[in-house]
Amino acid sequence: MASQNNAHRIDPENLTRRSEHLRIEVGQLQRILDTPVVAKQWDRCFLPRVPFYLVERNENLYRPKLVSIGPYNHNQAYLKPMEEYKVRALRMFLENSGKTLDDLKSALKHDVNKLMDSYKDLDAQGWDERKFLELMILDGCFILEFFRTFVIRESDGYRDPAFVIYKPFTCFGDILFDILMLENQVPFLVLEKLLAVENLITVDAVEHLDECFGHLLPKVHELYRGDNPIHLLDLVWTKITGRRVLSIPKLPNIEVLEVKSASTYKKAGIVFKGIQNNTIAAGIKLENRVLELPVNALRLHETLLANLLVYENLRSLESLEIHSYFSLMIGLLQTVEDVRLLGIDSLTEAEMILNSLKFMRDYISITIDTESVILLIVQQLNEYHRDSTKKWKRRFREWSDNLNKTYFNNPWTVLSLIGAMLFLAFTLCQTIFSALSYYSPHG
Repeated sequence: MASQNNAHRIDPENLTRRSEHLRIEVGQLQRILDTPVVAKQWDRCFLPRVPFYLVERNENLYRPKLVSIGPYNHNQAYLKPMEEYKVRALRMFLENSGKTLDDLKSALKHDVNKLMDSYKDLDAQGWDERKFLELMILDGCFILEFFRTFVIRESDGYRDPAFVIYKPFTCFGDILFDILMLENQVPFLVLEKLLAVENLITVDAVEHLDECFGHLLPKVHELYRGDNPIHLLDLVWTKITGRRVLSIPKLPNIEVLEVKSASTYKKAGIVFKGIQNNTIAAGIKLENRVLELPVNALRLHETLLANLLVYENLRSLESLEIHSYFSLMIGLLQTVEDVRLLGIDSLTEAEMILNSLKFMRDYISITIDTESVILLIVQQLNEYHRDSTKKWKRRFREWSDNLNKTYFNNPWTVLSLIGAMLFLAFTLCQTIFSALSYYSPHG
């Protein structure tokens, strides 16, 4: 009991040191505000950290399982076994390209400050230019060799010695999702520079990695118009959303709308059509009461989805397209019958999709971004539903009016109707009793 009390006892000396530290920070506040670099810090820092409250909720979604990429997770004890294979991947890259480590350093040295500015708090973690530059080379070469081995060369029976200990069918997904975590990124510029040195010319890194991603996601090269992605997760975000080149019209001010179930909209005459291999923003279309919805995003792994959602929130993107898409799907797909309206007939897959959407409810606020065309589509769906409801109400009123005019326009008509109904009731009762007496046992 005494030890518990001591554990909660406040150390006055420690408290004084903390107070002095706070006074120093407050004393420096105006100087910090007057520093131009800090004013632009967010623009430079495009590789943010995942908020702690999300990591605390589910660490497995945001912390790598096998390999660290970049400085944020470097030197984690449980990830160190892969460092040996990262070095072997670097050696393979140098042997295949005929270059030296100094060649790679020279290619990246000019941009080292720009690259370091991409991360937060590197000074506090003790990173200097030399150490940081070697990390970018090591991790960049590992990424390139990884994709080349398992995506391009594997079909030819090729096995890179860097990955010989790992079986591709058991660890490929874990490494892939590690590489695509938000806190496990290197700037895309690193991959560009490495590829350029390897080929002696300026290569299109997007097109090259598009080939690597070919078996995983739709083609992305045409989605970029001059601006390369920030990092691999940004590349995947663009593949899924198609938002880079999509021309979004100026949307009217629309209030936040409730999304009803697909079955409800079906009763209003909406036909659902699930489409494959299309991006979210460009794939959603509503014409002549036919709603086309891309369904591939519903099959994405939870780890990738969680990191895409955090990235979308933390970056100043033009629209929260993935948030809006899943907000729409969470509203539409509430039962297995709803999922089957998209052409997904497998009960197992339908239940997996519903479970995934249930998981998503805990990680996104169910709202549709006001800059997304999805909001306009929901407005149109609700208008169709409202018109349909009005139509049935109108038909009920017409039927009720006709009934009143025909049978309730004077007292004698009402009495005759009541008499007819009583006669029908007595006849029905007599028939029932006759049947019961016939089938009941005698005596």
